[in-house]
Amino acid sequence: MLPDSFKLSDLYCGHEGKYICSLKGRFNPQLVNEPIQLGQLSCGCWIVLDGNNRIGLILKHDIEAKIGEFPKNIFSFLKNETLAEEEIYYWAPYPKTFGYILPLSKQLNILIRNKKSFQNKADYQHEVNKIKSLLTKEMHKCAVPYQP
Repeated sequence: MLPDSFKLSDLYCGHEGKYICSLKGRFNPQLVNEPIQLGQLSCGCWIVLDGNNRIGLILKHDIEAKIGEFPKNIFSFLKNETLAEEEIYYWAPYPKTFGYILPLSKQLNILIRNKKSFQNKADYQHEVNKIKSLLTKEMHKCAVPYQP
């Protein structure tokens, strides 16, 4: 379990690269029929195994949201002993926190929308590659390890 004060933005996203949300609207905890699955990595950090879209939807409306603001039954917690950590790193080799990837993803989306404002394709591609590199090529760094 995580303390009620734990920020959802400190959870690690279980997908690599730019954050893409396929859900719209506001998150409603009463409509959750399957819990958001959180797994603890061997370093102590927590990653979203299933429910990245729902976490993103919450953070879209409140980047400061804390786990204690939601009913306990919408989360399930898996300790690192029950995880195949190599499988997690297969899907997200360089996991980042939502607090890190959401602003970069937004910046990348703005850049893509403004593609025509660049004088040449090379400058545009350089800027895109710079942001994508920040999203995918930096090793895992523990942001706020949980201490039981």
